[in-house]
Amino acid sequence: MQLPDNDKLNFIVGIHVTFDQAITGGLVALHKLAYKLAETGHNVFVFCQPEFPHENIKIIKSQDNTLNNLKTEKTWETFYYPINKTISIYPQIIKGNPYNTQHVSRWILYHTEKHIEEMYGDNDVYFNFGNFKTFKSVLKRKLTVFNYYFDKLYIVNNENRKGFCHLLHKNTPPNGHEIFKYFNSFDLGGWKTSGAFDYLREQFNKYEYFLTYDQKSFFTIAAVLCGCKAIILNPGPSWEENQNAFNLSEDYGKQITSIEYRLNNPTQMFGIAYGLDDISWANKTIDLAPDYLKELQIIDDKTVKEFVEFWENKIGLS
Repeated sequence: MQLPDNDKLNFIVGIHVTFDQAITGGLVALHKLAYKLAETGHNVFVFCQPEFPHENIKIIKSQDNTLNNLKTEKTWETFYYPINKTISIYPQIIKGNPYNTQHVSRWILYHTEKHIEEMYGDNDVYFNFGNFKTFKSVLKRKLTVFNYYFDKLYIVNNENRKGFCHLLHKNTPPNGHEIFKYFNSFDLGGWKTSGAFDYLREQFNKYEYFLTYDQKSFFTIAAVLCGCKAIILNPGPSWEENQNAFNLSEDYGKQITSIEYRLNNPTQMFGIAYGLDDISWANKTIDLAPDYLKELQIIDDKTVKEFVEFWENKIGLS
């Protein structure tokens, strides 16, 4: 495939998987970013069917090749590109520069791992989804793309809510299941195969509270959009963060207050309790969440505009 050589930029977004194959917050963000970049008029290339189609998004054909019973390797058709007008966008988990482009953006969608970050290029440009930690000291440029699913997640009925529900995701301690038993909490773990977002909407409209150990979760946002207050359990540094604290800044891994948490995680501002002793905040602010998140979406769109302007200026298209 020959990528266009015109007055537009070529963004190669590292997406190889559709929602049918897997659905995670990072994958949703990558698909949404491809669409947002396409909306700016530049060329966008992905390696699978885009979840948010746009005329400016093109597919580079790819496939999985089986290496052995435990491992597969992704390969793609050869493509050629104008070297100075093409930028690869990799999530933080990608090693090296597999698309072999001169310009590279690292999108930090979660805390980096040292052995992977050591394989980044010296001139790679970091863009952070939020306030995730990196081992290298780099300029903090923002790039936040969220699919809030306003069309799927909303309040159907605020009456007769009761009880607790939960999801196991990140940061669950070894004895973390015990609190779910204590609250007789309903497990939403089968949501992907039970109707996906339609199922989440149905369940979150039944329950008063949603429990999670994940401090940076889309599911807390999904809950409050449906009128279900969210509680982040065991607030403080995760086990993973404590393990890495000595490699990062001296503040990393320390306990923070609920106010500090919300300031560092704007999407978790309203309707969400940072610990069981913060429930009154969630109760008082739940009604503010939907309109506030719609305002955040406007701010998110501004970070995409600034991302594109950065590369236009660097490459000399502006």
